[in-house]
Amino acid sequence: MPRLITLSRAARLVGVKRGALQKKIRAGEMRTFEGEILLPDLLHAYPQTQIEDTTMLERVEQIMEQAVNKIVRPADDAPNTDTLAARILALSQELAQARHEARRYSALVGALKDKFSELAAEDGTTGDDAFSKLRDWFLQALEASEPAGVADEDILAKEAFLRVMAAQIRILPSGHEFFIEGSDSILEAGLRSGLALSYGCSSGNCGLCKAKVISGQVKKICPHDYVLTETEKGLGYILSCSNTAVTDVVLEADEALGARDIPHQEIAIRVRKIERPDDRVLILHARTPRTNRLRFLAGQYLSLEANDLPALDCAIASCPCDDMNLQFHLPVASGNPFIEHLLNNTRQNDLISIKGPHGEFVLNEESPRSLIFIGCNAGFGPVKSLIEHAMALDIAEHIHVYWIVTAANSHYLGNLCRSWADALDNFHYTALVTDTETGIEDLLPNILNDFDNLNHYDCYACVPGPLVETLEASLCRHGLPGKQVHMEPIR
Repeated sequence: MPRLITLSRAARLVGVKRGALQKKIRAGEMRTFEGEILLPDLLHAYPQTQIEDTTMLERVEQIMEQAVNKIVRPADDAPNTDTLAARILALSQELAQARHEARRYSALVGALKDKFSELAAEDGTTGDDAFSKLRDWFLQALEASEPAGVADEDILAKEAFLRVMAAQIRILPSGHEFFIEGSDSILEAGLRSGLALSYGCSSGNCGLCKAKVISGQVKKICPHDYVLTETEKGLGYILSCSNTAVTDVVLEADEALGARDIPHQEIAIRVRKIERPDDRVLILHARTPRTNRLRFLAGQYLSLEANDLPALDCAIASCPCDDMNLQFHLPVASGNPFIEHLLNNTRQNDLISIKGPHGEFVLNEESPRSLIFIGCNAGFGPVKSLIEHAMALDIAEHIHVYWIVTAANSHYLGNLCRSWADALDNFHYTALVTDTETGIEDLLPNILNDFDNLNHYDCYACVPGPLVETLEASLCRHGLPGKQVHMEPIR
């Protein structure tokens, strides 16, 4: 019986994005069965894949890990022996069962072949034309069948290895999937993969990360103060912040599927450092308390307050996958009291109050289309958050980034963008310059000429407020469907 593997694991095996596989499925090149694909279809679609070569895939994963600002973990942060042994045991049991079934079917075929010979030797059967045809057909079909090729064996071996090193989690009802590597909790792995799982304290006190195990085996890796009732335990409920996956697991869990699902929060964050990459922008790095992290969606903004100064709305420039370490790109405007306070009076570990998040400038995670990002000056901040989130989700087949700067501004994180483009085959970065803000629209042909059909793209742009409607109308006139255009003014 042909082997079915999940879309996420298939993408890992051949070293491509899930979006690339989804495109082939839509084109009819591969079949899908409840989120899984046939191994022969995968090998047919990628006949040149070197199954044993994982260098490229490992490098991409390393670059992505750095790109989304993941927390550095100790070198010895690997699955504990109990978890690893349990995973190997589960796979061994599955392998033993598969081999048993193979031997059973092999014996059945052998017995059937012997039966044909026995019947053929009996008197009175030689003239049975129907039997003769049936026997000839069966023998020809048996001879034509071949054992699994080396490629099949290699990919199955690699898939088994990946299952030992990384258990796969599937979330219901959304169907989202991610992998758990090392000793991560289910919650940590889900957040790092770009999913907006429900949680509160992330330390086992509030119970907001409660989830129901539908199938698979989990293991408690740290104690928690929140008390599950006996009924909840009997139904399979766990705290995702305190458990890891031993085998592949299906969970029923709450997720934020849009901006309205994110609760309003008020948190005191501490300043880590303030950078001045040029005279027109400052980059604020801050950290939340470990037990009161910020839940937000990429592209949203917050209200910042300090020392009774007027609040300042600012987009978040970091990825939700690292909800403790926040980054803000603030345009330096003379006379702004909050900016003056940050420049002249703020020191490391000073407190800043944040309220929010706000805004609907968020990624459409269910879209199968490739992505175009356009940022202007410090409007690159929320665009950067969206880019890192898209990379964490690993769903877009192609990502195109255009960073426009006006006179006296600079591409202050241009090296970061170039490093993404160098490391990732599907990432394309273009730096553009114009003398004035009104010249931004004149650069649009430079962008649109890169695309044959805009129907296959979603566009996210953060530009000066007066240009939002103008730029959106221009994009639509050039063939980008209105529902695929997402605009945000620079804050």
